[in-house]
Amino acid sequence: MAEFELTPITVLVGHAGVGKTNVALGLALEQAAAGHEVTLADLDVVNPYFRSSDYPQLLASAGVRLIAPVLARTTLDTPSLSGELDAVIGAVRRDPQQRLILDVGGDDDGATTVGRWSGMLREVGAQVLYAVSAFRALTQTPQEAASMLPSIEEHAHLQATGILNTSNLGDATTAEHVDRGRAFAAEVARLCDLPLVATIVPEAAHYVPRATEPVVVMPRHVRTPWDS
Repeated sequence: MAEFELTPITVLVGHAGVGKTNVALGLALEQAAAGHEVTLADLDVVNPYFRSSDYPQLLASAGVRLIAPVLARTTLDTPSLSGELDAVIGAVRRDPQQRLILDVGGDDDGATTVGRWSGMLREVGAQVLYAVSAFRALTQTPQEAASMLPSIEEHAHLQATGILNTSNLGDATTAEHVDRGRAFAAEVARLCDLPLVATIVPEAAHYVPRATEPVVVMPRHVRTPWDS
């Protein structure tokens, strides 16, 4: 089975609620542990909840730089971003051993924000991964998930380069859920004429890899207030 390898810049887009933020956090921590200089940019200025900006201590403890919306995590939270990202994209272009991960807001509205940097991102060959989940209530079929991608691409001014399977039910995820998610994502990939680049599996699933695509086992970093 092949390994999942990140390019210097990875852009995560997709529906709201498919788990992009947990994946962004997990990938950033893994890349830092592998010795890369890592920056995680939270570009979600639509939803003030469950975003990368909520985990500054986790990221700082691993040496990951966080670029967050201005005034994030305050009562004055407002949808605006600083100019830090321009400099980071330039730095990664000069040093491809660095890693930049962009956690983009959900759906087409959330994808609008990344359009500001689309030209720079295309120039450096960023990979743009469309995260999909078989367990998202508003996209219950592969056809529904696939139909959302063109609008996301239009708003982001970027073309997806691959499908990322993030299907999970949190700590209740089983191996059967993983296989169901893999089949769902594979069909989305076929419909979008894109490769299925990897399946993200929660640690709780205890999944024995039997997939042809890379499988990344990842801890659950994003927690809700009602989690014990």
